Amino acid sequence: MSRVRGFTLVEVMVALTLLSMIMVATIAAMRAFGNTKTTIKQVTDRVDEVRVVSEFLRNTIGGAMPLLRVGVMDHTFNEGADLGTYFWGDSTEMMWVSPLVAGADLGGAFVMRMTFVDGKVELKWHPYEASIEAFTWGELEPRVLLDDVEEFELGYLSAYGGEWVQEWPGFDANPVSVRLNIKSRERYWPELVVRVDAGELNTQ
Repeated sequence: MSRVRGFTLVEVMVALTLLSMIMVATIAAMRAFGNTKTTIKQVTDRVDEVRVVSEFLRNTIGGAMPLLRVGVMDHTFNEGADLGTYFWGDSTEMMWVSPLVAGADLGGAFVMRMTFVDGKVELKWHPYEASIEAFTWGELEPRVLLDDVEEFELGYLSAYGGEWVQEWPGFDANPVSVRLNIKSRERYWPELVVRVDAGELNTQ
């Protein structure tokens, strides 16, 4: 009668080693899959953020209305004339008037003010009034458009074929284009150039 032969110690050790290697490879693959899923979500969220904010800025800045402003602006706007459009800007701050739907039964022309401060791009708005004394910006609650912003720069074009400038001090017309350069979460956005209605001042 033949004797049944079992596994030798060497064979058991080899089998355990192979099993351990397979488990390690499986865990590494699952971890890589999890990291890939997280990375894809981060990229998707970033693309969505760029798309939504860019679309909002294109619509609101592109729809800037050359409406009358009466009075000298305060704070950083104190270099403006007594009469002009509400379109004013420098390299990190801008103010303009644009149509805005603020609810199911509320809409119209709103004065908007966008600022870059403490790593955030903030937006304030108020129903349009020709007189700048009709409201106070400090009393309005800001809304954050973007956070974790490392760089934010605005530029203005007075005429096609001309040079970009970093200030638009409240002339009697809007610029023809506005340029935005943004770096957020250590990545640069595609340069955003918005065409603006550069119509003359509407005093009606």
